Amino acid sequence: MSVVVTEAGFAVDAAVEDIFEIDTATRVEALDACLTKARVHIHADNFSDGRIFTLARQLRVKGYAGVIRGVCDLLPDQFAMALRSGLDEIQISAHHAARCDESQWLARVDWRVNDYQARLRGS
Repeated sequence: MSVVVTEAGFAVDAAVEDIFEIDTATRVEALDACLTKARVHIHADNFSDGRIFTLARQLRVKGYAGVIRGVCDLLPDQFAMALRSGLDEIQISAHHAARCDESQWLARVDWRVNDYQARLRGS
């Protein structure tokens, strides 16, 4: 069982579109195959694999407009970076969702609140 985390909070996995599955070992050059799919799921083995963010960003740079889901037990503190890099949602295990409740994830939805560069600019 898993839980999907979105900007609105926890949700049940209701993805029915054609899903293109990749993992963090996928080379950037291979991402063109994803561009015509409605949904891409990027699998990572653990929360410390930052390639999940790189691949999401590269998909957006290439013009991908579909849904990008990270499939990994990321930490709530990483949710802001996930959204900023181009991920739309995160799929976490039910066990992880029980340890990191919904309020922790929602506190990170607006990554601009904790954007130190904006604070330095005074904006």
